[in-house]
Amino acid sequence: MIGIGNLRCGLHIPVYPPSPSLVFFFMPPRPSLLSSWLPKLSKLARAQEWWEYKLAPILATAYATALITAAPLSNLVPGLLFLLASLIVGATYVSLLNDFTDRAEDQAAGKPNRLASASPGLVRGLFGLCLGSGLLFGWYARRLSLLAALLYLGAWVAYTLYSLPPFRWKTRGALGLLADAAGAHLFPQLFTVTLISAWLGRPVPLPWLLLVGVWSLACGGRNIIWHQLHDEENDVRTQTPTFVVRWGALRARHLAERILFPVEVAAFGGLLWLGQAPLAWLALLVYGGLVWFRLRQWGIVPVVAAPRAKYQLWLNEYYEGLYPLAMLLTAAWPLRAVDAGLLIVHGLLFSQRLRQTALTLWAGALTLGARLRRVWRLR
Repeated sequence: MIGIGNLRCGLHIPVYPPSPSLVFFFMPPRPSLLSSWLPKLSKLARAQEWWEYKLAPILATAYATALITAAPLSNLVPGLLFLLASLIVGATYVSLLNDFTDRAEDQAAGKPNRLASASPGLVRGLFGLCLGSGLLFGWYARRLSLLAALLYLGAWVAYTLYSLPPFRWKTRGALGLLADAAGAHLFPQLFTVTLISAWLGRPVPLPWLLLVGVWSLACGGRNIIWHQLHDEENDVRTQTPTFVVRWGALRARHLAERILFPVEVAAFGGLLWLGQAPLAWLALLVYGGLVWFRLRQWGIVPVVAAPRAKYQLWLNEYYEGLYPLAMLLTAAWPLRAVDAGLLIVHGLLFSQRLRQTALTLWAGALTLGARLRRVWRLR
């Protein structure tokens, strides 16, 4: 997903023209097939929309599951690679399916659609690649755990039901909320717990599995309500009967704010308590400070689900940045070479959210320092 740029290098020989071999050596290399296709595939898969939002919290669950089983994190590196690859294939399938089935609606709403101009052969090839890869990942997961394989299959089925006619649960109210929350959050999170448990050969406590399920389902429901509230105007224009369009924005907000969010917070608190990771609690306090600073300094209001002019969704930044980092550090401590390498790789893979958090922390530190200096001068 990272394009390889051309290396620009020139040579000037004032008297003699360069030999053909020198000209060839210093010519900018032609882009390889891989380097030219990866950015296109990343754009078609809408990776920028789900890479950190979906994958980082799932990896946090993987780290936390390793922690509660008291297994060395170094034993999990191949399993983490398998987990990440299997989820990337599934998320790519979801993005392609969404764009493919939303073409008419996006055109009516004036929204860009990445598959609108794609050739039928390319579309068939991409779907075939995703489905074939998904079958291979599912087959290998079955060798580790039947439950893990069924949960992995469940994510694919849920999102197919959500998008693909004649099912198209997206247009069937509460069924759409359930399918999206299950496909994007519940099944992937439970798949992660069961896969890590099977990979390490260590059982996980049943309360841990149940709390992960409740938390992920409530969190997924809240986030799809936010998404539908954000797209309400377009959905009304295209006569797409989503849950928000059918039941109204007010009822959807009440569901998110009065039911789903309290359940999500309670279940997540249970996960932190079972995980026994003080660093995760400390990171939560730091996150609270970031929310307060953005509100006071820039007027960015934390919201549960309802979009507004300047807002941030409660807890999403924590789930994507500080929480995975805290669980990784806790599970890997004391750091060895493999653990340190895993920490570096995680930071590189999910650098955007961590960079945003670090910049806000730096801005907060500068603001606090300036205020302390003013107070000192007044004394």
